[in-house]
Amino acid sequence: MIPPRLETIVGSAAAKIVEELHRPQLVASPVIVRAKSRLMLSLVKQLLVVIQEIASYDKAIRPLFLSHPDQELWSSLPRAGKRLAPRLLAEWGDDRSRYADATSVQALAGTAPVPFQSGNYAKAHKRFACLKPLRNALHQFAWQSTLSEPWALAYYQRKRAEGKTHSMALRALANVWVRIIYRMWMSETCYQTATFEAAQLAHAPRQHVA
Repeated sequence: MIPPRLETIVGSAAAKIVEELHRPQLVASPVIVRAKSRLMLSLVKQLLVVIQEIASYDKAIRPLFLSHPDQELWSSLPRAGKRLAPRLLAEWGDDRSRYADATSVQALAGTAPVPFQSGNYAKAHKRFACLKPLRNALHQFAWQSTLSEPWALAYYQRKRAEGKTHSMALRALANVWVRIIYRMWMSETCYQTATFEAAQLAHAPRQHVA
């Protein structure tokens, strides 16, 4: 079930998209319309081939993922589903000697900001040198997690209230998820909301999730 506030945001965005689609369009000459229509039909035929190939990839990926020793761990992530869970596993990897700690993953995935200082000027900015497919997968997962995890939605909304953009807020949330996933991955335990919330409460007097 989508939280009311998030449903309002999504509904507002959808309304704007519909409004843009119904704006008056520029009218081309009949000659251009005929030529571009033929081109469109040709492109659609090519697209159908791509769709078929994607389906064959999906068919091959599913049994590979289900037979992997870590599939249960990745499948336990909220709303990771049959697409994000295999993608996260593929991008993250299964070699537990690959990363020194969660910070290493955060830097590699580009979820941790880069501090910049020049004289009295100091600012943190987006990390550009990173594994962009991994960052994208974590970005997508972070957004999906706000649809089912109250703490994730609250964190996202808090970042937006601080003036962060949608992408910045999701990147910060993904940074939190990397620490959670790293602990799960190293201990080979599945995600449970209650376990995380209990740990969050235990550390709340000393620090906030950042």
